[in-house]
Amino acid sequence: MAIIGSLSIARSGLVATRDAMSVTANNIANVNTTAFKGSRPEFADLLSTIRGGVEVGLGTRLAAASQTPTQGNIESTGRSTDLAIEGNGFFVLGEGSGLVYSRAGDFRVDKEGFLVNLQGLRVQGFNLTSEGQAIGGLVDIGFAQFSTEAAATTRITLRNNLQSDAPLIPGGFDGTSFESANSTSNFTTTVPAFDSLGQRHELTLFFTRTGPGAWDVNVGVDDGDTGGTSGDLNVLGTMSLTFDSSGALTGPDPTDLASVTFNGAAAQTITIDFGTPTTAPDDGLGRDGVVQLAGSSNVAGTQNGFAAGDLQGIAFDTDGLLTGIFNNGQTRTLFQLALADFTAPDRLTSIGNQLFRESVSSGSPAIGKPDSSGLGRIISNSLERSNVDLAQEFIDLISLQRAFQANARVITTSDGLLTDLINIVR
Repeated sequence: MAIIGSLSIARSGLVATRDAMSVTANNIANVNTTAFKGSRPEFADLLSTIRGGVEVGLGTRLAAASQTPTQGNIESTGRSTDLAIEGNGFFVLGEGSGLVYSRAGDFRVDKEGFLVNLQGLRVQGFNLTSEGQAIGGLVDIGFAQFSTEAAATTRITLRNNLQSDAPLIPGGFDGTSFESANSTSNFTTTVPAFDSLGQRHELTLFFTRTGPGAWDVNVGVDDGDTGGTSGDLNVLGTMSLTFDSSGALTGPDPTDLASVTFNGAAAQTITIDFGTPTTAPDDGLGRDGVVQLAGSSNVAGTQNGFAAGDLQGIAFDTDGLLTGIFNNGQTRTLFQLALADFTAPDRLTSIGNQLFRESVSSGSPAIGKPDSSGLGRIISNSLERSNVDLAQEFIDLISLQRAFQANARVITTSDGLLTDLINIVR
């Protein structure tokens, strides 16, 4: 009977080794699977028995295939919807009325405008307050409803130089027409302005030197934009600039133009900011805007209005804040990505496709925002690769092969002994 028992023991070794080889084969097969975590076969001996007062083992079995939790390499992909977690945590995905979890961040935007994984499960996050704080429960991250409304220009900011020795123009500025205005100005520059409907208009600033350290600035627009005759000049306002002997601006403070009403839009007032006036000596102060120095005039301006815009791109930061990028040049923070962690993440129940469900052994999820409360940070435009070490897997495969051969040899040897016993009775 002992010989028969050795056959059974050797068989248990063959079965356990076979199952362990399946674990190793699965690791190798998933070496290129996004965020795959390799498993390690763990063996346990079978309950022993007492024979003739001696405790004799009954073989072995594959007790578990424990997941290896080490971080996989993070590689850049250049896709804005590819995300990797550096550290602890899992992405949270909606599945029907429940949740599943994954380390794989190869997401995309579906036809309905939601951020989803490759199986179409929607990525979960939090809505944000106007101050950018996460509020409420988990929501599907989606973009179809987002756009930016138009904003009317309220401020134009000017910078750079006016030529200090520009010639004086006899008779000064003449705003009768665009032609006369250009001919009676030392320098002109054009700055866009948006009305309350998001329509773009071109404001022309005419700079005319009137004396030492003194300039007049006239702001005009095509009269057709304000309900008049197209092609005519409508001068919206006139301001006077003064500079000290060092070229620093001494006046005026930011100046409001008279209220302007563009066609079909609400009335708006535009502030012209020439910089910070100063009466200080030549110490570099007051040179944050327009200055008057030798050299060519090159004043340029920026403004704060914009047209209505649609979402054209998204970006994540390390805290998981999702920013929308709109086609009018504006950006807005839209969602806070959610991550989940578990007391025993290696005890989650695998359901395939790098997805997991919580189990009794894993504990309940602790859901929060990235880079806080022990959760990892988000690396955008990147994916976490498999943590499988091919060299180690091949070493393990060789070891298992030898173990399989050794158990097979036990069976061969036991068979030989049984053959000898049978031959004795012949």
